[in-house]
Amino acid sequence: MDLIYTGKVTGALSQQLVETYADSLKDPIAAEKTDEFTSWKILYATNRSPETNSEGMTRYANEYGTELAYGAGQVQISRKNKSDLKTKVIQTLWQGAPAPEGQVKIASLTPANEAPFFENLNTLIERSPQKDVFLFVHGFNVNFSSSLTRAAQIANDLPFNGAIICYSWPSQGGVEKYLLDGEVANASVEPMAHFLESLVNSVPPGTKINLMVHSMGNRVVMRALNRLPEHFTKIKSFQNVILAAPDVGVSEFKELAPAIIAQSNRVTLYSGSGDVALVASKAVNQERRAGDSREPLIMEGIETIDVSAVDTSFMSHSYYGSNRAVLSDLFSLIKQDTSASNRKWLISKSYLGMNYWAFDKEPPEIKKVRSTSL
Repeated sequence: MDLIYTGKVTGALSQQLVETYADSLKDPIAAEKTDEFTSWKILYATNRSPETNSEGMTRYANEYGTELAYGAGQVQISRKNKSDLKTKVIQTLWQGAPAPEGQVKIASLTPANEAPFFENLNTLIERSPQKDVFLFVHGFNVNFSSSLTRAAQIANDLPFNGAIICYSWPSQGGVEKYLLDGEVANASVEPMAHFLESLVNSVPPGTKINLMVHSMGNRVVMRALNRLPEHFTKIKSFQNVILAAPDVGVSEFKELAPAIIAQSNRVTLYSGSGDVALVASKAVNQERRAGDSREPLIMEGIETIDVSAVDTSFMSHSYYGSNRAVLSDLFSLIKQDTSASNRKWLISKSYLGMNYWAFDKEPPEIKKVRSTSL
């Protein structure tokens, strides 16, 4: 089904995109709606250490666990005061802080062993209209609860109607712990690689796995993908690998990227020039970060998208989940498998003789004047 879209993506998620996919989106298999909220089933895997709270329920700490833990969470997103939700949730979720009370919350967590986890996942895949999975991996300064609520928020805002997984590595949940998070990220590579290998081997052939990772989480995922068995490069295990604002040094990114390109049908790099967090990371790590588009990182086999022209959220670092233009772009990428060259709201640009794409913020009325004057 082709999109019929001639304008730029602004404001709320493009209703035209949603209407185009009305048949496949009418029954999201991971969501249940009431008058008050939408409840999202988020499967999770984590190498965090489990703990028991005062009520005897299992939760997951910021400490590193000795083995992978699995389960499912129910995340409730309020259906009331939606305009207020955008302002308040964005200012908290993307900073690792608790969500506004009553608007986004984890209603329950149900731990599971590995085998029941994948049985649950495959049941969801079987019910999903397009046999697809959305796997989200968070970045720096995110606790377990926030990682699940972020995954649910993105699924809700896209919207995504397949199975949803959140992988939560043990970020220490504090801005002052950035260097420690880097050490933990490196220690999380082997568990991540084990999970990715198990995921690919456990789902039915033909399952579309969409892997989206943010910020420092790219260090975990990119290194893990380079440790998967060699035959993964021949079977194209991933439909999409989406690298959002990667806090990875340019030299390491270039070293790790070829294996990722070989394993995926499409690799997308989202970067920005106003990303304060990545500028700070460059100062700490003494190397420009791959997510900084002031000098766009362009490689054959990767579609680089510059988001600098669109309004972004806190510190211009979490645009992937809080900006409606980027969400619309993700929708077209994930749900319709549309290349950057065919997403009409993106403009083609070049740097050092190589092509990349960028969001266009030119007002529609200026476009109209320009087109009629040519």
